[in-house]
Amino acid sequence: MYASRMVPSAVSARDRGPAAPSADVRTAKRGEKAADPGEDRGEVTYDNLTAMLRLVGLYRRRFADLVAQQSWAVESGVKPPTYGVLNVVGQRGSISQRELCDILGVHPSDMVEIMDIVEREGWVERKRDPDDRRRYQLTLTAAGRRTRARYDALAAEAEAQVLEPLSESERRTLLDLVAKVVSAQA
Repeated sequence: MYASRMVPSAVSARDRGPAAPSADVRTAKRGEKAADPGEDRGEVTYDNLTAMLRLVGLYRRRFADLVAQQSWAVESGVKPPTYGVLNVVGQRGSISQRELCDILGVHPSDMVEIMDIVEREGWVERKRDPDDRRRYQLTLTAAGRRTRARYDALAAEAEAQVLEPLSESERRTLLDLVAKVVSAQA
């Protein structure tokens, strides 16, 4: 029904990422600037899924850039996925590492590095699950709650930058619709 949509170019070429090569781009000779069909009109044609993926990618890059500018984040070696851990553990209050991996879509072996950081920094505490002594439950410490609040501020700033072209009403509508789609998948 909505196969493609014209989206005004509200982001720089760097933020949009690489475009699909056109015939002009593929045949450009070394040293020549290839024609970019979207450049002339100030518009880029996206199919709906690609537009959503690029929006998510733009948000992630802005968030990662903001995190990289924070001395406290650089000194501790944190990476943006750390926020996902702090956010989910903070929302749940207590969660097993396996459940955390499932929610974040992270393979358990990839979670090891993140868990090393959050434990070393004293942001998350692991305790034996009283109902199943084979499992550990993760909880945020006071320092973890403070760090999560710092990340929340950066996430809000990244969101504001990415959604800046939209009015407040349009932002609410977009976020409500995305939340509706996500909750329907659970």
